[in-house]
Amino acid sequence: MKITALHIYPVKSLGGFSVNSSILTSKGLQYDRNWMLLDNDGTFMTQRTVPAMTQILTDIKDGHLHFKHRPTGKTASIPIQKNYSENFSSKVWSNDCEVQHVSDEIDAYLSEVLGQKCSLVFLPEENIRTKITDAGTVENIASFADKSPILIANEASMADFNSRLEKPIPLNRFRANVIFTGTKAFEEDNWTQVNLAGVECNHVELCGRCPLINTDQFSGAVQSEPLKVLTTFRRDTTDRQVKFGVRFSCEVPAGAAPVISVGDDFEVA
Repeated sequence: MKITALHIYPVKSLGGFSVNSSILTSKGLQYDRNWMLLDNDGTFMTQRTVPAMTQILTDIKDGHLHFKHRPTGKTASIPIQKNYSENFSSKVWSNDCEVQHVSDEIDAYLSEVLGQKCSLVFLPEENIRTKITDAGTVENIASFADKSPILIANEASMADFNSRLEKPIPLNRFRANVIFTGTKAFEEDNWTQVNLAGVECNHVELCGRCPLINTDQFSGAVQSEPLKVLTTFRRDTTDRQVKFGVRFSCEVPAGAAPVISVGDDFEVA
């Protein structure tokens, strides 16, 4: 099996970009979901409720994170830094985390192009997400991704899904990081560990899908067929979630900086 594509989404739910290679960290591909948007109430924003977020493209060049609003062409950028300001408390789903506000200037740009007040925040490398449970505090070693550092997707599984749709959709609807080929459709459901760039990555869960896969990542238009069709053959009988793709951890040793590349072997442990 081979890795055929790598995708980084620097800001949760904004547009991402493809790379030929990336440093792999304990929180996933370098820069992936390191930033996110908060609305006026301090709640994190996603395409689930703000499909216009698809219209803000991102790129990383020359030490800066660049933004471009597709409809208007308006641009902005911020420097990539290890810290921007003092920490303050925020949440991603049920996880608590300490984040940093980036700047008033980028807030003004993003608020203008989205048509609603929002602010950009950053998760420093040393900060982790936590969840209080009956058994104690659980640590989630991830950036602002929903539940894990890495989301993988199988080209054969996508081909199987598209064969059931009236109009095929691109794999970017699933916003996965690592795309691979060379195995049967949905064989990845059964893997407990994979090896990426020499790093052990352990199974976290099959990825439960939400209506976000109905959102066209180019136009922002929302349709109903993809999730409706996926539900017909990928609903888990245990938790009733509709599954596609697999979430994995990244057990990168402290101080290491392994590089993952398109064309690398995709190994199942």
